Amino acid sequence: MSSSEFAVARAIVNEPDLLLADEPTGALDTSTRDTILSILAELRRGGLTVMLVTHDAEVAGRAQRTIRLRDGAIVGELDISRHVLNFDHRGGLMRSLGYVYLAFQSIRAHILRSVLAITGIVIGIAAVLIVVAVAEGARAEISRQINSLGSNLLLVQPGAQNAQGVRQQAGTVLSLTTTDALAVAREVSDVVIAAPFVGGQKTVIARDLNWSTLVAGVTPEFFEARGWRIGEGQLFNQDQVASVAKIAVIGGTVARELFRDSDPLGRFIRIDRTSYVVIGVLAEKGQDFTGRDQDDVIFIPLSSARIFATGRSQANPDAVHTILVKTNSTQSMTAVGGAIARVLRQRHKIMGNKDDDFRIQNLIQIAQTRDRTYRQFTLLVSALAGISLLVGGIGVMNIMLVSVTERFNEIGIRLAFGARPQDIRKQFLMEAVLLCTIGGLSGLVVGYACTRVVPSALGWPVEFNAGMALVAVACSSLIGIIFGLLPAERAARLDPAALLRSG
Repeated sequence: MSSSEFAVARAIVNEPDLLLADEPTGALDTSTRDTILSILAELRRGGLTVMLVTHDAEVAGRAQRTIRLRDGAIVGELDISRHVLNFDHRGGLMRSLGYVYLAFQSIRAHILRSVLAITGIVIGIAAVLIVVAVAEGARAEISRQINSLGSNLLLVQPGAQNAQGVRQQAGTVLSLTTTDALAVAREVSDVVIAAPFVGGQKTVIARDLNWSTLVAGVTPEFFEARGWRIGEGQLFNQDQVASVAKIAVIGGTVARELFRDSDPLGRFIRIDRTSYVVIGVLAEKGQDFTGRDQDDVIFIPLSSARIFATGRSQANPDAVHTILVKTNSTQSMTAVGGAIARVLRQRHKIMGNKDDDFRIQNLIQIAQTRDRTYRQFTLLVSALAGISLLVGGIGVMNIMLVSVTERFNEIGIRLAFGARPQDIRKQFLMEAVLLCTIGGLSGLVVGYACTRVVPSALGWPVEFNAGMALVAVACSSLIGIIFGLLPAERAARLDPAALLRSG
């Protein structure tokens, strides 16, 4: 080992952060000089700051930054981007990584303070992700429920009567009939199906088990309008309706409650005093947007229901409880609703401004109203989460301002040894961005964990939105830039002489 190499080894034995080298290649031959410079370059790549003082222009050209001195004063600075020789040809990348390294070191040195600073960021990001996941889950569930109802459906119900000046609930007046359904299907051009429906809650018995469920009398068109598929067996047809057949098609919930694990097909169920044979089990539909179990139902022919199950109204034997109308398209539903109202008003001889004795509901609009409510709730809570992010950003800015004050001595030394104001600015800005990014990633982890816990704990449907997660983390980094500018600018404008005197 040469004396110069030994001198370098002795200088770095205590692992200093800064190595001062005064004319390290003076009086050396070319080979030894290159060896010493290679050692210094390797030390710099390992994170050691090396400061050279030399009169050799070639040696100076190998430095990442070169400052010219004359009579003890700085007279200029060489732009290393125009020089080929350098300690590291990846200088720009290495400087950026150096800023990140310094930021990590500062955060690690004040870990508790850093955690407190990013708490607001973590809460804000997690809250945004949780709220969006719940809202997306709710919208997906509403969409599924709308599809389960069937497409392009209008519900026509009888009107309500007044009792002692109080308007009763819909259906208290049996104003709709089977012939009304036929007229709607015949006279309104965009109507595909108009299916009459009668029904009521009944206790149904099968062997030694019983179950209270909805018993509905329908025609085969009802299944087509609702898009209801058969799971096992078959649906009844128009001939069986005409012959008043005592047959039933049951939902999955009824099948489980009355027949447990046995096959219900061909088995008998008793409604009031009449027995019906089960010919089919419907495919599962789940809950509708009102929360009612759509599989908790028994369908029997409309004619059979009127005679044996629900009975006939003495005032209007042809009355039905509801008419389900399927239209050609979603766009035509509003116009079809108006046309149906005109047909029914004419048939029921409702003149002038007299109130209708029926009510028409658009099921999709009802579900969409609920969806808009969820959207408004999402915006409200997201705004509150945004305020939390703002508070978190202010907290990070305060911590960075304190950090600048505490590190006057470090800033002064760096400026004295040639660091430029933009280097100091980038260092503190990188620290603020790193703090907020760590907060954003932590919030992402917390938010994702909560979206895994929420469904099992509360039974809410959730859908984690990966795109929103990326946007949230990007926003946290943007907050770091915005709220880190003031501390970074303050640090860059400090006078190194004053800083060193204060230190």
